[in-house]
Amino acid sequence: MAQTWTHLNTAITNIAINVMTIAIITLAASVSILGAVVGLPEAWQTGGPLWILAGLALMPCLLFAMRKFRAAFIPGLIFVGYLKNDQAKGLSISDPSIIALLLLYGTIFLDLLITMTGKGRSWGRELFVQWKGIAAFGLLAAVITISYLYSPAPVYGLDKLTRFLVISGVLFVAPLILIRKDDDLRHFTLAMVVFATLLSIRLLFGVTDSSVFNPHGGAVLSDSRDVTQIGAGQVVGVGLLWLLFCPYCNLRSFFLVASVPLLCAALIASVARGPVLSFAAILIPFMLLRRVRAAVTSTKVWLPVLILGLLAFAVCVYWLQQQGAASEKFATKRAEIEEVLGGSSTPTYTAGKRLTLYRWALGMFSAKPVTGWGVGGWSYYAFDRDMPAYPHNLILEVAAEEGVIGLAALATLLLTVLLTMRRIWRASRDLTFIAPVFAFSLLVTMTSGDINVNRPLWLWCGMVFALAGIMEQRRRRNKAMDWKTYPSDSFMDPPTFKIVPSSFGSLEASLRKQS
Repeated sequence: MAQTWTHLNTAITNIAINVMTIAIITLAASVSILGAVVGLPEAWQTGGPLWILAGLALMPCLLFAMRKFRAAFIPGLIFVGYLKNDQAKGLSISDPSIIALLLLYGTIFLDLLITMTGKGRSWGRELFVQWKGIAAFGLLAAVITISYLYSPAPVYGLDKLTRFLVISGVLFVAPLILIRKDDDLRHFTLAMVVFATLLSIRLLFGVTDSSVFNPHGGAVLSDSRDVTQIGAGQVVGVGLLWLLFCPYCNLRSFFLVASVPLLCAALIASVARGPVLSFAAILIPFMLLRRVRAAVTSTKVWLPVLILGLLAFAVCVYWLQQQGAASEKFATKRAEIEEVLGGSSTPTYTAGKRLTLYRWALGMFSAKPVTGWGVGGWSYYAFDRDMPAYPHNLILEVAAEEGVIGLAALATLLLTVLLTMRRIWRASRDLTFIAPVFAFSLLVTMTSGDINVNRPLWLWCGMVFALAGIMEQRRRRNKAMDWKTYPSDSFMDPPTFKIVPSSFGSLEASLRKQS
């Protein structure tokens, strides 16, 4: 009976893995084919066959990179939107965001294809172990999808839903498939550092160069343009926390000394109150925890890094205060913080606007508490228009648009992530670096963005489950070693180790024979 149940359980697991694999491959293939259909005619018109031939010539190198450095293709999708000047109008293969998306889908497709045709498929069973997290995210995605059926904003709602499923969905799934060993973490970290460094340089140059963020002219720090870069500040803060606490990085001491001051200065240069305060609120308490702090203090350069980071903060603040519009923005932010800390119930500036948006979201929730108004419905309620708008708070956004059902789905996902992080915290000290990164991204969602702007949060949800898979691999490996070797001591003989079969019956017979 037990053997029959074991075979049945194995069969069910294999079926579930195959269904999930086929679904991901189908989605990846669909997106890739769509990109090719849209992009090839455009490439033929703009560059002729020369660009197509050059792409075909580089294809073997790209395939090798996708296979060898697969995890390095993940971070680009959360950075590339802040590295380009203009938002693309429509679907274009020349849009860097589309390129990054297709590369990530292609990497997942290639990895699944090679794994399915290869001999080793144990990773699938380890992936299926994290079924609770996958099911929780799937439940949230299903609730958001169903809410579109009654959304009063069909245009914006469809755009919002599509971005969440296609971009945020692949960001959640990608770590589960592409990060399975320590080398994958190192490649991911290297890509994070590279993209964060590029974005930091862009932010700092954008303070004085009018063409960095505005290619059509006009000074970046002119009175006609808001200097705040909330999204860029968020991903720079994520990169900074990852670099500080993640021990999986080649030449880590060099990158800490070279990149931390640059990223600190860029975080201030974003002039974004939410990311800056959230970074301080997360860094200080986690530095007091010995388990997480050890990743920083274990390096010999931690004291110079700390000094250089604080110096970069101070110098950048002083520099921006000399830049006209930036000094006005700093004064505004300082006045907002003083009002909020002073207990004002009606603060001015953007803090007051945020509170107004929160009240509207609560009004929507009280009007339709069960199902909500549907994805994108907040814009219709607030402005009576089908346009991009949101309350700048993830929980209130879900409450207003998906109601109690959406809140239950979101709470299920976050609770599953927290329980998984607790297991990681107890069993694998070297993987606890994900805790401050996830906490920072979650805290930022309380003051800005929506489910798509805050897509790094979904990436870290998937990353938590991927790290749990690595932890499970280690546990099984250690357990297998314990079962295959055991001490066999006979009287007056030194202890030896014998290799025995792994089945329980053979092990029991061997022990009875020796006794």
